[in-house]
Amino acid sequence: MDATEMYYLTYDPDEIWDEMHRVYIAEGGDVLYPGDEKEILLRAVQAILVQSFAGVDNALRMATLRYAVGDYLDAYGAGRMCERISEAPAKGKVTITFRDTGVPGTLAAGIRMTADGERFYALAESVMYTGYAQEIVADIVCTEGGIRGNGVKSGAPMQLAQVNNDVISIIALIDVAGGMDRETDDAYRDRIYSHGLASVTTGPAIQYESIAKRTSSQIIDAKALNDGPGFVRVILIVSDDEWAETVIIGVENALCPNDVRPLTDIVSVELAGEAEFLLKIEYKTDVSADSATTAAINRAVSEYLAWQNNKIGRPFNPDRLIADLYRAGVTRAVIGSGSHIMGGTAEYTEIGEDKRCTGEVNLVMT
Repeated sequence: MDATEMYYLTYDPDEIWDEMHRVYIAEGGDVLYPGDEKEILLRAVQAILVQSFAGVDNALRMATLRYAVGDYLDAYGAGRMCERISEAPAKGKVTITFRDTGVPGTLAAGIRMTADGERFYALAESVMYTGYAQEIVADIVCTEGGIRGNGVKSGAPMQLAQVNNDVISIIALIDVAGGMDRETDDAYRDRIYSHGLASVTTGPAIQYESIAKRTSSQIIDAKALNDGPGFVRVILIVSDDEWAETVIIGVENALCPNDVRPLTDIVSVELAGEAEFLLKIEYKTDVSADSATTAAINRAVSEYLAWQNNKIGRPFNPDRLIADLYRAGVTRAVIGSGSHIMGGTAEYTEIGEDKRCTGEVNLVMT
C-alpha cells in the first residue's frame, strides 16, 4: 500500500498470509510449501480477503471529496447542491438559400451538414420551404458534445451531408459556439470545495424556514413570505404559547443581517393567524366493532388534528378526516350540524398563507 495515501482500512497481504499460515499450523495443519494443494487453497482464500478489504476501503474513500471519482464524485457533489457541469453541444444559426423550383418541400429536423467534412451539425427543427426563391434562418446543433464542435465562423459555407438540389447554399449566420466538455474530476472537485467554503445566506424561502426551525424545538412549523421587495415575513407555529415571545426573539436573532440574511432584507417574525374550526362527526360502526376499531377511530382523529393544525397555510379539509375514519372501520360518517370553519360552512376552505387551522373534533356515535 502507498504510504503517501490515506486508507480507511490498513492491511498487508503478507501479514494476512502469515497469520493464516500460523493459525492453520496451530490447529493441526502441516507446514505448507509452495505448490502444495493446501497452500494453493489458502492462497485463494487470502486473495478473497485482500479483495474484500480493498473493496471496503475503496467504498469508504469514494465517499470523500479527496478520493471520489466519476459517478461517486457526482453523488458527493449532488449531495452538496453542486452539480457537475455536463457536456454540451455547440450551437449556431445558418442561412439556407433555396432556389425557385415551384415545388415546396421540407428539410427534416436532424438532417446533417458540415463545413469541413469532419464535424457534422444537425438541423434543430424541420425547415419548410415554399418552392420559390427564399432564404430561411435555421438553428443547428453539433452531433457531438464538447468544445470540438466550436469553431465554425460566421460566413463560413456549409454543405448538406446528402445532396438536395433545392438548396443553393448554406452559410453560417453566427459563430458556432457554446460547446463544453464534461467537467473533469479535478476541476469539479476544486469547485465543490470552493462551493462548500462559500457563505450561503438566506434568500430562498426554504433557507429562512430552515434557519428559523433550527432555533428552537418549540417551533412546529415556519413559513417565509415575500411581502414585497426587501420585506420578508416569517410565520411560526409554536407548541407552547407561553414560550412564543422567547421563540420569536430567538428567530429574529438567528436571522442576523451580519452573517445570515441579506442586509437589505427587512424581516419580521410573528405567530400564524388562526382559522378556528369545529367538526362534529356523526358516525356508525358494525355491531361487531371491537376495542381495536375504537382505538383506530381515535387515532385517525388525533392524526388528522396534527395534520390539519400544524401546517401554516394548509387549507381546511374535513374530507380527509372522513376518509381516514372510513379506513379506521366506521361504516358511516357525516359532518353534523354545528360544524364550522371561521363561522362558515365546514367544507374545504382556503385559509390564507399566513394562517393555520386550529380547532377540535367531536365524535358522536349514532
